[in-house]
Amino acid sequence: MIKRDIPQLAESLITSVLTEVGIEIVDIEYLKEQGRWVLRIFIDHEDGVNLETCEKASRMISGVLDKNDFLSQSYMLEVSSPGLDRIIKKDRDFLRFSGQKVKLKAFEDIEGQKKFTGFLRGLENDCVLLEVDGKELQIPRSNVKQVRLVVEL
Repeated sequence: MIKRDIPQLAESLITSVLTEVGIEIVDIEYLKEQGRWVLRIFIDHEDGVNLETCEKASRMISGVLDKNDFLSQSYMLEVSSPGLDRIIKKDRDFLRFSGQKVKLKAFEDIEGQKKFTGFLRGLENDCVLLEVDGKELQIPRSNVKQVRLVVEL
């Protein structure tokens, strides 16, 4: 199994069981930290995410992954809230958070820069729409490395 395919495979295995209890997968990471592999799953729920929600999701996820003999090597499973500065990845999130202030990182330069802060305006024709200083940018998703909400207190 290729490392980059693991988050997608994990998501395909656990989505239905989490959806049944109203838990949404926001993002999944599989990476090596301090010499050990970590499968980190960020979840959300309409009532918010607390320790009890994370514990419940963790038990459900472990059961499904173990039943499907998910990985032969050992790994640490972490289940967490996406936080206030959550990553925006899925189509529905680009629509849900339209109008919110975000930070966008691009893989390649756009008008001489790779980092932008502006207002998310949604998705169109596989491009992220971002308003920066009154100007709308259309950034192809293939060039979008990361989009995160900006926390303003």
